[in-house]
Amino acid sequence: MADVVSVNDRFDIDPGQPLPDFDSPTAKAYACRDGNNKADFVALVCEPKYPLRVEAINALKGFPNHSLMRVQDHGVVNWTLTGRRMPVLVVDRPRGGRVFKSEDDTIEPFTDEQLTRGFLTPLVASLREMSQRGVTHRNIRPDNLFYSDPNRRSVMLGECISCPAGLFQPDKYESLENAMADRTARGDGSVLDDLFSVGATVLSLVTGRMLPEDPDPQRAIFDRINLGSYACLVGGTRLQMNMVELLRGLLTDEPRERWTIRDVELWLGGRRLTPKQVKLPQKAARPLMVGGGSYENVRSVAHAIGRNWNTAAELVRGQDFDNWLRRSLGNENVVEAVNKVTGGANGIQSAPKEEDARLITRVAIGLDPAAPMRHKGFSTHIDGVGPTLALNFNDDATRQKVAAFIGSRSVGPWMSVQTRSKQDLLGLFSKFDKLPTLLNSTGPGYGIERVLYELNEDIHCMSSMIEHLYVTDPEEVIPALEAVAQQGRRPPIPMDRHLAAFLGARSPDIDDRLLRPLGNSSDTRPAIDALNVLRLLARIQTLSRNGPMPGLSHWFVELMKPAVNAFHNLKARAAVENSVMKASDSGQLGEILKIFDDQRAQQRDQQGYQRAQQEFAQCAVQIAQMNLDLQNKDSLAAEVGEQAAAVVSGVVGSVGTTAIVILYLV
Repeated sequence: MADVVSVNDRFDIDPGQPLPDFDSPTAKAYACRDGNNKADFVALVCEPKYPLRVEAINALKGFPNHSLMRVQDHGVVNWTLTGRRMPVLVVDRPRGGRVFKSEDDTIEPFTDEQLTRGFLTPLVASLREMSQRGVTHRNIRPDNLFYSDPNRRSVMLGECISCPAGLFQPDKYESLENAMADRTARGDGSVLDDLFSVGATVLSLVTGRMLPEDPDPQRAIFDRINLGSYACLVGGTRLQMNMVELLRGLLTDEPRERWTIRDVELWLGGRRLTPKQVKLPQKAARPLMVGGGSYENVRSVAHAIGRNWNTAAELVRGQDFDNWLRRSLGNENVVEAVNKVTGGANGIQSAPKEEDARLITRVAIGLDPAAPMRHKGFSTHIDGVGPTLALNFNDDATRQKVAAFIGSRSVGPWMSVQTRSKQDLLGLFSKFDKLPTLLNSTGPGYGIERVLYELNEDIHCMSSMIEHLYVTDPEEVIPALEAVAQQGRRPPIPMDRHLAAFLGARSPDIDDRLLRPLGNSSDTRPAIDALNVLRLLARIQTLSRNGPMPGLSHWFVELMKPAVNAFHNLKARAAVENSVMKASDSGQLGEILKIFDDQRAQQRDQQGYQRAQQEFAQCAVQIAQMNLDLQNKDSLAAEVGEQAAAVVSGVVGSVGTTAIVILYLV
């Protein structure tokens, strides 16, 4: 039996009791019990590669008991089954099982009573509560519904926070604007997007089957544009008149005409109106040919040129497009929007050919401002760029298309033609405005890695050193590196591009002064790379108050050896080495950094070394002179011989003279 895993010292997960009936596409379900009151819950052990909707998790805390699988708690645990740390969500446990077990499952069609009292009534209460909390569900579909009670009288929504919004929604359960976007780039959307999903789900419940996938998704998109989503989804299905009214209200493609929560509440209260007629897009006086296809309305043309971006520039620059836009379409609002984002006919004609892709993106935005932005085949809502990059960061094509989209600076023109302005959109615009500068900086801490963490504020650090530890906060970085340091096989240095970008994006105290030196290849001082990393991590350790990290400190002792050996004075070198060892024993990186930031010691050593070099040079000159003298030894010997003979003759003369005097005196 596997050991029980605790979440925040309250909920106990039993890895030996999987609950596959409650699995999510990105998470495995296990039995879980509240240690306080012994109540049963479901623990969803999430696949780390999928970003959690942390903002939604926090917004849904304390959610009242409506028809939603509520989040009781969340955290990160050591999961022995995978040998790594995994994010976990503790959610309500439905008592009646899943409504649709799979996409191919069929059920007994819901009666009016089941639909209104068992599904819609509790559902709209939950959607109203979610709307008031500023969060959307974006995961409403038949196979994410559960019976909340054993008698299967009431239906509850499944969880909506284990992956980006709309990621696993089939196109038919998404509004047209979301279906046109890449699945990873649909964004959080609005409550109106949830209400469209409710409409498609109601259609499944009253027919007892899920809506089939289209064999040609792009053909289906054009059909929905031209015929309306209601006609495409309902088709020839026979419905009761009251259902027709509800579904036409929920499945309309025009968000301003789509039923609101209040409309559904009035319908549940007995209000009955004549079903709305589906409002189809205005046809132009003549169709426009794009990429070999013929298109009659502005939305289909926008979608077509977005998909044919590599050939559409010639069309857009041509007189035929201008005539179609200004005469055949007959919509001054569209003309004004296109002029606004392109600069009008002059702006289109003067755009450099190398900016064809950007031109097409802006024309498509002007034609259909509510649609996702389209650039080089990437179709995204503004808050869908980050999840796309997070989900496929290791894919070169994804990185390139996201980088190209950021480089196109399309968000500004897109904002200029939006009819509504939300504070969160303004925040995203501000973020996108600085991304090109970060993207074009190539050093560690910048580039596409920095873009990843700027656009995904809650994802964990994807550094290969610590990814398995699921680090989501700068305070967790130093302990994670300590764990790496304790391993037998260490990376060359405790820093890489992901870790630098993660710290730059998440910590306001890590700025250019600490990041720029990481990529300074012109500095050739010994161990300078290690010193720059040490300076950055010492700052993080100080800010986080992590406590002693002896393994990481000893790691830096090894890395800084070239700097120690760079001391010329052997006594000074030994003293520094001794100081480093003492500092590493403290486990504080800042103590080690102080030694190598001591400029006076280094200056003293350098000055002493220079003096020694000067003395050496002087000695070398003297030695050279002596060698030169030795080469002239013959003349030297003669000179010495003459001097010696003179001395000897002088001595002999003196002795002779003395002897003569003595003899003379005697």
